[in-house]
Amino acid sequence: MSEQPIPQSEYAAIEAEQVKAYFADAKNLSIAGALVYSLVVFVVHEATPTWTWLPALIVIYLITLVRALLIRQYRQSPQRRSSRQWKLSQAACAGLSGICWGLSSMAMMMHLPITLQLFVLTVITVVAADAAFEGFLLALPARLFIFFGLYPPSLWLLTVDDRMHTALALMLLVFIPVTIALVNKRGRIFVEAQHLRFHNEFLVAELSRQHELLEAASKAKSRFLAAASHDLRQPLAALMIFLEQLEFERQLSPSGKDVLDHAQLATNSLCGLLDGLLDISRLDGHTIKVKIKSFSIQNLFDDLEEEFQPLAMKKNIRLRFSPCSSVIESDVILLVQILRNLISNALRYTSEGRVLVGCRHRHGMLDIEVRDTGIGIAEDQLSKIFDEFYQVNNPERDRQQGLGLGLSIVDRAARLLGHPVALASRPGKGTAFTLTVPLAKAAIIEEPAALEHTYEETDLSGRLIAFIENEGSIRVGMQTLLQSWGCRVVVADSASSMIKQLETMDEKVEMVISDFGLKGTLSGVDAIAVIRQRWGAELPALLFTGNISKEAYLLARNAGLQILYKPAKAEDLREAIIAALGSMKLAEERALN
Repeated sequence: MSEQPIPQSEYAAIEAEQVKAYFADAKNLSIAGALVYSLVVFVVHEATPTWTWLPALIVIYLITLVRALLIRQYRQSPQRRSSRQWKLSQAACAGLSGICWGLSSMAMMMHLPITLQLFVLTVITVVAADAAFEGFLLALPARLFIFFGLYPPSLWLLTVDDRMHTALALMLLVFIPVTIALVNKRGRIFVEAQHLRFHNEFLVAELSRQHELLEAASKAKSRFLAAASHDLRQPLAALMIFLEQLEFERQLSPSGKDVLDHAQLATNSLCGLLDGLLDISRLDGHTIKVKIKSFSIQNLFDDLEEEFQPLAMKKNIRLRFSPCSSVIESDVILLVQILRNLISNALRYTSEGRVLVGCRHRHGMLDIEVRDTGIGIAEDQLSKIFDEFYQVNNPERDRQQGLGLGLSIVDRAARLLGHPVALASRPGKGTAFTLTVPLAKAAIIEEPAALEHTYEETDLSGRLIAFIENEGSIRVGMQTLLQSWGCRVVVADSASSMIKQLETMDEKVEMVISDFGLKGTLSGVDAIAVIRQRWGAELPALLFTGNISKEAYLLARNAGLQILYKPAKAEDLREAIIAALGSMKLAEERALN
């Protein structure tokens, strides 16, 4: 048992539990004691004077009545008295009852033959033992009853001058402290049990509190990432737009082109960092809606091989995808992101040899393995590689070796999908990542049907595009970029300003692109909705923003808007615009058909 002291506040709670448990059984115990005493009187009343048992009998029944009233009061209103007051009231009743039993037993035994003396002693000893058994609830009432109930008969037995009575007296005198010690021990056991209970409840409450703090810290981190990322994305988006335009300037000297290449390399590195933070923020914020469907793993392998084979050939690494005809169930976008990060990581840390991507069936599941012959990972680093910004063998934080977010994204995406990720590695020999995915219950592939039209065929020349942005530098850059593609552009910093400009024009706007945070009270989602009310609900629209918050994502998703996060390369922006215009064109053709 624990020897640590129990805090006073906790002991008060334990005392309250003792009182509660005691009163739950006290009514039956009180009535049983009065009935047992009545049976003793019934047996010996003819051989003893009335004064030896009648007063005690009356007092015992009065005590029984008082205890019944106290029990009723407690059950109706426990807060009427403190736990200590309830405890002392029961101790007083038990002590007075013990005095009645002890004195009346001694008085009756003075007039009884030896056989009835033994009968009375046996009964009072059994009643005392029963009180000791129930003493784990409240020790003080049991101790008082045992002491006052057995000491008077014991003292009288010592006054009788014969061997048998002396022996009985000595046995009772030994029985009393032993029984009281048992009461104390059982009471301590009950107190210790309650102490452990309250301690466990405290630990559970503390664990819950710590969990809430961690949840709050995680949300605060996500909010910070979203805010910091937005503030960084705005100027970076403008910078990338201007750098993209500089790339097409023919007047640049060779040294100027070299400076431009280094500037683009730096901005691409920063863009990659922000994209990684965006992915982590979205995965932590549960803003990604998982869409599970059945599809062939081989189709993914073909696309990934086409994507990564040039990089592998450039590094003189053999990249091989083993054929696999299995059909699995997962989210295509998240699974591709996981595999892309694993393959990219394998190629980055492999200077020579090969990278193998293959599958293996195991217990109704499919293990997708990415193996390399790279530098490997030391055993003491295995638990750290899924942490943000942690990189093996890159203490200098060389950005050419990546940003250290790929495996962190893999871990989060895999946990979101419920796909376990296993890792095996030997330093200098290579590393193997294994992603376990469920096989499709039925080999029905739910691949989307091929579109009848390709978006690349959409011509942007002459398109009238409305662009709403509160950052002046981005407005200028986007206007110049869109005009270089042949578009006609109307720019504004708020929805009201844009509507005023469009209303003065005779022709219909063909697309609206808006940031999320705008000047005025309307957000970008609201601005698009207002413009669509005026120029058609099917007007193609794109939300081009650096706001990666969950709120912005949900508002855009609920409005059915495509989102492109800043900063974005010019080719990505062009593809997003063409996709939006192409989707509109395809919807119109389907409506006509």
